[in-house]
Amino acid sequence: MTLSVKRSISEISSLPDTGTIVPQIPTHRLYKRIRRNACKSNGTLTSILAYVNMLEDTTSNEALQILLKITDSMHFDESEFPDAIRKLVEHFQREPESAVRVKILSLFADLAAETGIDGQQLIDEVIKLLKVEKSAKVISQGLIVLEKIGKSFSPSVAYINQMVFFAKVKLFSPSHNVQRHAILLLGVFVLVSDAEKESLELIGKYTDSPDARVRAQAFRSMLTLGERGVQLPPSLYPRACTSLTDDYECVRREALNMVFELGVRHPEEMIKVQDSEQEVRLIDDAFGKVCSAICDLSMNIRTLAAELLGGMTMVSDEFLHQTLDKKLMSNMRKKRSLHERSAAHFASGEWSSGKKWADDAPKEVISADSVSLMASGACGALVQGLEDEFLEVRTASVNSMCKLALKNSVFAVTSLDFLVDMFNDEIEEVRLRAIYSLTAISRHIILREDQLETMLSSLEDYSVEVREGLHLMLGACKVSTKACLTLVVQKVLDVLLKYPEDRLSTFGCMQRVGQKHPEICMSITPQLLQDHPFFDSAERDVEDPAYVCVLIMLFNAAQHLPAMLSLFPETTIKHYAYLRDTMPNFVPRLAVGGDTKELNLIGSTGSRQFLETLLSNIQRAYSAPQARQALLKAAQDDLDRLAEIDPAFSGTANFTSVFFGAQLQMEQLQLAATGHSIKAPVKECLLQLIKKCLMLQNLFSNLTIDDQLLVKQMCLRASALNLVLIVKDRSQSALGPCQLLLHIASDTSSFLQENTLLIADTFTSAILTKLASVGDPKPGRVYREILPIVQTAAPVVIPQINTNIKMCKARIIEPTESSYSADNVIKVTAGLIAAVPFVAELENLQQSQRQDLRLKIKYPDQNVHIIVPRKRDLKKVMTEQGESESQWRLRTKVLLSHGVWTEASTVEITICLSVKPNNELELCKPVKVHFAPKPVKRGL
Repeated sequence: MTLSVKRSISEISSLPDTGTIVPQIPTHRLYKRIRRNACKSNGTLTSILAYVNMLEDTTSNEALQILLKITDSMHFDESEFPDAIRKLVEHFQREPESAVRVKILSLFADLAAETGIDGQQLIDEVIKLLKVEKSAKVISQGLIVLEKIGKSFSPSVAYINQMVFFAKVKLFSPSHNVQRHAILLLGVFVLVSDAEKESLELIGKYTDSPDARVRAQAFRSMLTLGERGVQLPPSLYPRACTSLTDDYECVRREALNMVFELGVRHPEEMIKVQDSEQEVRLIDDAFGKVCSAICDLSMNIRTLAAELLGGMTMVSDEFLHQTLDKKLMSNMRKKRSLHERSAAHFASGEWSSGKKWADDAPKEVISADSVSLMASGACGALVQGLEDEFLEVRTASVNSMCKLALKNSVFAVTSLDFLVDMFNDEIEEVRLRAIYSLTAISRHIILREDQLETMLSSLEDYSVEVREGLHLMLGACKVSTKACLTLVVQKVLDVLLKYPEDRLSTFGCMQRVGQKHPEICMSITPQLLQDHPFFDSAERDVEDPAYVCVLIMLFNAAQHLPAMLSLFPETTIKHYAYLRDTMPNFVPRLAVGGDTKELNLIGSTGSRQFLETLLSNIQRAYSAPQARQALLKAAQDDLDRLAEIDPAFSGTANFTSVFFGAQLQMEQLQLAATGHSIKAPVKECLLQLIKKCLMLQNLFSNLTIDDQLLVKQMCLRASALNLVLIVKDRSQSALGPCQLLLHIASDTSSFLQENTLLIADTFTSAILTKLASVGDPKPGRVYREILPIVQTAAPVVIPQINTNIKMCKARIIEPTESSYSADNVIKVTAGLIAAVPFVAELENLQQSQRQDLRLKIKYPDQNVHIIVPRKRDLKKVMTEQGESESQWRLRTKVLLSHGVWTEASTVEITICLSVKPNNELELCKPVKVHFAPKPVKRGL
């Protein structure tokens, strides 16, 4: 890490006045004590010059060990860098061993990447050293170092041209390794204007190099130039096609990428077919070449080819459909008229002898292989990929087939049977990909009865993810006939009887089936409800999951076809009222008795107007402390209720509620800092304030920079109050709170410097100014400096309304308190383990927070166990549109174990985020399960 150089306060005050200057809190102060103690314990030196001076009068092995030590400890004073670089260069020039010279060059790259050293000086020194170097190994390392140094900062055009010129000179080296790294350097740094003129052609010549690594690097560098904006000309296409048959896998891989890139960039370019005068589009020919690569001997090449096919969506329909047929289409061969065949026969000078019947019949003198517009390997390419022995190739083929089908509805219908066949694959991941692919293209297809039988046979799969995926797919697809829908309903209900834990997934499936097939549902309503036209049927149990599934499907169909309501018996209407109250997310509102109007709160109107009124009332009462605190307490309850009523506005309401709660705690603690007594214990208030600050920092996303500044200022106030109250209490060390305050202040200062348009409040400005003026930030001195600021701090500014805020929260689906109630106790022998299935859904969990997810188990004796779930147990929720961006599902097993209990007691299980050591933020209310460890039964 780059360490900031100490600057005196006089230097800061002498800077030119460019507006509001944010005092800078040097970050190295936080770690000064830790580094000093570490240096004392292991006896290492902290000066780079001390290391470099040890290189004098040493052997090559000793010098190598010293250079390794410099690499291991990268925290140095930047003022010593110029002298250290000069001495390292001098040692490089007199060092006879090439390995040591390589290590010196590698050290230059490490210094450029991890410290604030001048990169331009390093470039000059490295190029100067390499100009007189003879060892190919050292020159190769030097080219790598130049690339790393150039990436560590933004060099000027002059230095870029200097590196490019040096790389072009080294292209003529006899060493293949030097050539490869020179080409790499050209691809990364050559200017776009120069590349289009001459550098691209220069690099292209090395695709014919005798060394495979140089050939592969030439293609890779050209692709890098294309990513940087260089126009890759179609003239590179024949060269790339020739390299597709190279003996080395690395060359074929890069050539395949080049063929794909040229096909996508120039789809309408016309090129001639080999050994023919016929012309085809470049994208079509490239598609055929990529299809041929699926028959490659290397699994990696076959996987890459299968992946690339999905990106070539502009290919012609005849080429696209050919990938699903292993027989070459007749119209893919060149055909000549009778006149052309006769003219060719006349030109050959051959005449019939009359000895053989029909020997003068016109014949095609061109073989089929030579005139085919598509290579034979392209025929049935996707089928070949689906039948490959490696799951990577099969998975990539399924994904590409899905991408191509999304762009072509006719191809989607053709590929349906092949995707359905993949439901029987032996690998679960392949089956899942086929299911999700079929779900994605469901809008283009209608399922037949023979296809449904294959799909529904997979519903009894042992994997819960496969079953849920099939539920999602069945809900997304449409069926053709009444018999098909009856088959689906019957099979889904049979599987539900076998796997009752799939209840919620089945409910969602039947809900979507009813919404997509209202007419067919109406035709089978009497059959499903077992309603006789003349006799009254017995009332069915509304708690029966199978009956509930049927009702959910019919009610959702009746929403789109109100005429169905006349077919419902009276008992079904009563059951509708019950189900509408118990599961409103599955049962829609229907025009059945009573008022059918529904109150809808929209975040942009009603909820926003309510929040604006609430904030304006608090703002008007800001000058009266008692009235403000009373309004803040009442506002918390109102905001919590608003978050429950309006889900679209819940993130904003929860953020504002937590912010107001932290403000109330802070005002109470501010009274304690001035010497007044408060009702609640100070330690308890501090813990609650820290928890709310952590919630503001970690549970909310989509914050604006103004919101982020408010959160940072709130945390700065909380850390200052924490230090003041701990020093006043004198019962614990204040070193940790002091370092925490300095860290938060440094972070706030950096944030304000990055966002110069933001203005900090008076408290933050005063705290940062005081901390910047403290030379040796010991807890006592920091306390004396900030105490008057903390005691006289003004109230916190009220946050602005931001409707985009999302809150991370969870919902535990299994276990439920009813499933493990007092009548259904988990019994296990004391000391052994009981595995409880655990399923939960998480919303708005950030990708960076996945590793912080924890399961918290609290036993009745107040013992708390924190469990880290496996990464593979947390996956994104699949929807009809693909993977959800913000929803995750955690499916795992919670292991419970304890000593002997006299009777069953409740164990609390919840999900939390571990944001700091011993600080977990709960994402939902804990679920309670009854657990009873029994004593070991002794034998007679």
